[in-house]
Amino acid sequence: MRALLDLFLDICLFRKAPQDVPSSRALLKLCLLAYAGSGLLVLLIGAPAQVALLQMLLDLALLSGLLYLGLSARRHANRFEQTLGALTGSGSLLGLLALPLLFWLSGQPRGDAAALPSMLLLLLMVWSIAVMAHILRHAFEIPIWLGAALALAYTYLSWTLTGWIDPRPPLN
Repeated sequence: MRALLDLFLDICLFRKAPQDVPSSRALLKLCLLAYAGSGLLVLLIGAPAQVALLQMLLDLALLSGLLYLGLSARRHANRFEQTLGALTGSGSLLGLLALPLLFWLSGQPRGDAAALPSMLLLLLMVWSIAVMAHILRHAFEIPIWLGAALALAYTYLSWTLTGWIDPRPPLN
């Protein structure tokens, strides 16, 4: 287990890439479960359980579906397991890092007191998009700027679609 944590941490630190993730259905299932679990914890801070579950399922379907379509279009469908494992494994770690910041932010009134946790969450979001760009760059064999564009597009699409499930404004 320690080796897996180190692997996904190295991916988050740009020292390893999706091709370093073992191709294993069991590992992919574990990564999907960890991603769903950490994502649910994050979503439950600001949404009811049913809404959070639907949002998480939509995010997983969107991530998996778009990744498979993209890799298939580039004739790299054989990279799907490793790439989805890399995305969900690293996403789980980054989601767990977001939890204390979200709890901190949820306990703050709007204004100056919320500035620091908000800034740290923004930095974490930028880091998350950079990690996704890094993974996509390797999986699709594209320039990093295109990986970043795909990561940004996915993030925007995911937030937009999951926001339709529960359109309430986030936190406070």
